[in-house]
Amino acid sequence: MSDKLAQALGHFRDLVNAHPRMKTLLKGWDRSAVVASEDAGETFTVQFKDCRIVSVEPGVTVDNAAIKLKGTERTLTDIFLGDLNPASEFLDGRLQVTASDKDQVKLDAITLLLWD
Repeated sequence: MSDKLAQALGHFRDLVNAHPRMKTLLKGWDRSAVVASEDAGETFTVQFKDCRIVSVEPGVTVDNAAIKLKGTERTLTDIFLGDLNPASEFLDGRLQVTASDKDQVKLDAITLLLWD
């Protein structure tokens, strides 16, 4: 088992928490996201709370997460490092996202703010 995805999620957390405009974007948005690699069998839970990412934990640590992301380890790692566009990966079928429309828009806004 590789720790590439864990490192990428930690990097993503650090970028989100350090970005000055993220507090405004994440205000009132408390969500849990489960990130699962289909090939490596790794799963992580990312907790958004109080305008930041408060934790990235291995496994599924919450019941009924509002957001679920699934893809290969490489795809997920490259998305969270900012090397791949998640919208393109979703449209090409390499990233599966289960979330409300509102949550999907919020995820898109986070990545646009970080990497545009």
